[in-house]
Amino acid sequence: MYSPTTDVVDQLPSVDRVTNWDIAGFVISIISHILDVIFDCNIAYRYYVHQQFAYFFTTLGFILVPAFVNTVFSIRMYMLDKDSDRSATLTDKFTKRRLCCFAVLIFQLAPVLRYFDALQYAIKSKKAEKNKDQENQRKYYELMVKEDSDVALLRVLECFLEAAPQQILQLAIIFSTNSNDQDSLDNSDTFTLVHQLLSIGSSFVSMAWSMASYQRLLRVSLKNKNNISWPGTLVHFMWHFLVTVSRILCISVIASKYLVPTILVIVLHWFVMTMWLSCTNQKNNFCKHNKVYDMFFYSIFGTVYIFTPVTLVEGPTFLKYVFFYVVLFVENTIANVVWYCNADTTLQKQIYYTPIVYLNVIPFFAGLTFMLLYYKVFHPSTGYHRTQAVLPS
Repeated sequence: MYSPTTDVVDQLPSVDRVTNWDIAGFVISIISHILDVIFDCNIAYRYYVHQQFAYFFTTLGFILVPAFVNTVFSIRMYMLDKDSDRSATLTDKFTKRRLCCFAVLIFQLAPVLRYFDALQYAIKSKKAEKNKDQENQRKYYELMVKEDSDVALLRVLECFLEAAPQQILQLAIIFSTNSNDQDSLDNSDTFTLVHQLLSIGSSFVSMAWSMASYQRLLRVSLKNKNNISWPGTLVHFMWHFLVTVSRILCISVIASKYLVPTILVIVLHWFVMTMWLSCTNQKNNFCKHNKVYDMFFYSIFGTVYIFTPVTLVEGPTFLKYVFFYVVLFVENTIANVVWYCNADTTLQKQIYYTPIVYLNVIPFFAGLTFMLLYYKVFHPSTGYHRTQAVLPS
């Protein structure tokens, strides 16, 4: 794992160029995020139409609560940026956007606003490059990178506060429906099932990619860190994708049969992770030693730690990962054993009864294999393919 004393200094590239791929990426991210919101609202609407009000209100809660958290985090970022070199611009933005916080909250658009900021900086940097204005080209490039790293954090929160619970809910509904040999929705409405499965699959990819891109952009934005290569990013993606698949499947199958005990275990896990983070991450820059923000910050990331670890401060991560993945393995194993051994006759007849156990176990160890591969080969500080430091121009 990495330690801040072993990294070679790495500035932003000496030629700070915004590519057309960067601009296209922001446009696609904006469109995809809006489509995700529409997709989630459509699922909630279908539950409402079919008078499945418990599912409707649960789905709606998983949409609005993460939107509120993301809005709070985005506003906090603007407040912290007021003391930086971008104070004048961001103070104006923060003042204007306080007026539309209600709309941002309702429509879950906090990351979209950040994407628009990054897109504007990318376009300005591109124009400055065409005008051979190197100073503004670099200035707006750095602002773009900073905004991109901020929105990457918001996407991580969105994925693990909204997409992951939505996945668990939809999978638990599917498992519960099949195991009870009855439909929660009309049998004729096959589109709802297809819609659920597409949403689940896309969310798995979204969560893993959000983690990989967050880690990559975080290191790009830090001037004393080597950048992660694209092959390293892909390996990082596979690590989190496979572990997340295993984790969500385990929670979903056990929740489909034992909902209340599952919720209690998850709450206990959240509490332990929150306390652990508060004891091991005392140097985060988000809270600035504000006790209220400290508690809010760690409690939110305690929720993320139900599914995956997130690097919040610099420092060695080996022992942290060992602790986290041992806890995850024990919880997943218990969930698998309890679900498999206590299945009734109807559940045992389901086609997924035995395969789901393998799907709960194999991706977990495959993900850990990719993690070891990443740190052994592709990590910019400890791997064989260490990136060379780029000296500032």
